[in-house]
Amino acid sequence: MGARFSAFRLAVRRIFSESLPGAVLGKRTSRVISQQLDQAMRVMSVALIAQGAGAALLIASLWSAGSHALLISWGIVVILTIIFSIEYNHLFFADKNRVARIRGWIRVGIAHSFVTGITWGFAGAVFPSLGSEYTLAASVSAVIGVALGSWPFYAMWLPGLAIFTFLALFPTGLSILLNYFHTSQGFVAIFFFIVIGVILYSGRRLHDLILSSILTETENRKLLQKLARERNAAEAARRTAVREGQKRQEFFRAANHDLRQPLQAMAIYLQILKKKAPADIAPVVQQLSLCAGSISNLVEQILEVSRITADTLAIQRELVPIPEYFEKLRQECAPIARARGGTFVIRPLDYKIDTDPALLSRVIRNLVNNAFKYSDKEHPIVILAARRRAKGLIQICVYDNGPGISREDREKIFHSFYRGEAGRKAEGFGLGLAIVKGICSRLGIGLSMGSLPGKGSVFRLQLGASTITEPLALSPRGQAKKTIEFRDILARILYLEDNRTVSDSVKALLESWGATVRVSPFLDDGLLEEMKAFRPQILLTDFDFGEGAPNGIESCLKLSHALKTSVPTVILTAVPEDMIEREWQKQLPHRALAEMPEILRKPADEEKLNGALWRMFETKGPDFAAPSGTSQAAEPALKG
Repeated sequence: MGARFSAFRLAVRRIFSESLPGAVLGKRTSRVISQQLDQAMRVMSVALIAQGAGAALLIASLWSAGSHALLISWGIVVILTIIFSIEYNHLFFADKNRVARIRGWIRVGIAHSFVTGITWGFAGAVFPSLGSEYTLAASVSAVIGVALGSWPFYAMWLPGLAIFTFLALFPTGLSILLNYFHTSQGFVAIFFFIVIGVILYSGRRLHDLILSSILTETENRKLLQKLARERNAAEAARRTAVREGQKRQEFFRAANHDLRQPLQAMAIYLQILKKKAPADIAPVVQQLSLCAGSISNLVEQILEVSRITADTLAIQRELVPIPEYFEKLRQECAPIARARGGTFVIRPLDYKIDTDPALLSRVIRNLVNNAFKYSDKEHPIVILAARRRAKGLIQICVYDNGPGISREDREKIFHSFYRGEAGRKAEGFGLGLAIVKGICSRLGIGLSMGSLPGKGSVFRLQLGASTITEPLALSPRGQAKKTIEFRDILARILYLEDNRTVSDSVKALLESWGATVRVSPFLDDGLLEEMKAFRPQILLTDFDFGEGAPNGIESCLKLSHALKTSVPTVILTAVPEDMIEREWQKQLPHRALAEMPEILRKPADEEKLNGALWRMFETKGPDFAAPSGTSQAAEPALKG
């Protein structure tokens, strides 16, 4: 309590003590006090109504007790006080620079609190002594009513509340205490002082709430201003980057044209010179041709590196079948292999990759060209192979049987203009692998290498992160250039679908692939008992079966628990995938035996459905024994 009083006393001294040396209100303090006074002014009308009504009722109640001149004089003072308050309010809101002049408004506010407090303190001190208990009750009620009515106004600013409360209520309390302490009305004085304490405490709490909201609003405003500045700065930076990008594009277009033109002319002139040159200068012309070719290659590579560095490469992704893509690369790289007397071998996978085929071709051609160029073998061999990795990723590797790369060179081999020990023996500028690294970075392809000196090297392209892969047989229709062949699904399938039209058509399709199908609108206890005999190898199910029926995830879990093994599941539904995944997360405690189902969105074509069922059964299908009554011959092995 003592600490709070000391803090309050310090605040009062800071506000009143203009004469103290160095007592200057900071900008933040000035803004906060200005906002407090602003909030107070907005509720001043409530205080003025309370004062006007209280004065009128008090004069009317005490008129019969006499002292008309005193009542009239006091009423005039109340009216003047109200007029002063209205003018104070008007001038405050009219002042657009009130934050800078906050000290003046503090003085006016203090004066207002003094005048109003003394006016009502006089009424509370004098009027109770005019006569009967009736005048006492009227006076006390009027003063308390005015104090409570004015409380929201003065509580906005704590010094004003303290001044008004002490000046208005303490004289009334002291008057009651002195006049009635030894009478039966003494309890009124005690009650009155309790009211004073409640008003002061409540006012302090309201003041703290208002001050907290003002400070929070101020901080929020600062944050919004900072956010606006940062947004404007980011927008300016974006516009600058766009302009710089446009300038770079214009530069590269101009450089591409202006550098190629003289090189093209040089090549033509050299061809003419070759035809007309005498035999004694033919070797010189040949050397000039080689130099011109080297300059042309260098310019091309420098422009390529510059485009990558400037981030001006346009990326056009598409699904690319690996077998056809590798065959095209084999044809393109065959002349390089023949020129070196080597062999170029491709080993594709029956998959598609999502990438930019033109940019990826540059990468692979660079790697293949380097492998042949730097080989020290009489018969170099380069292998381009695609490999499956974990999580459905594809890795494309370029193997060679060259001299290998030393450990020291591996750290720097992707740097621009760096040529390793093997590279110094061949032509080039050390930009090929820098281009490879830049393109891979733009395509989101992981690039790594391995090497054994004297044995050969391998460069690996990990298609992941920003790329996707999918089996060729599951790709959308119309993109594969060969006829799609559906695989036989010789499995027992439980199909849950509550739409009869859909279930009939899908059942017929599944049976055309050789499946044994049981169809039900949803999973219940009776069907679970039947499944213990049927032993389904795949569950194909919708997700939403309506209220009261287990959904697709719950059906998968119930079936797996009933059969005591994981049943591979495909959910064929129109429900969004994220909703299904959230339901799977909710079932965490119950999914020990089951694995996350594969999700197909309706409408799914035959290719996707066939591929999903085959993939599920091939990789996860349980090796159930055939159910009773089913010939084992009808259940051939599916994993061969």
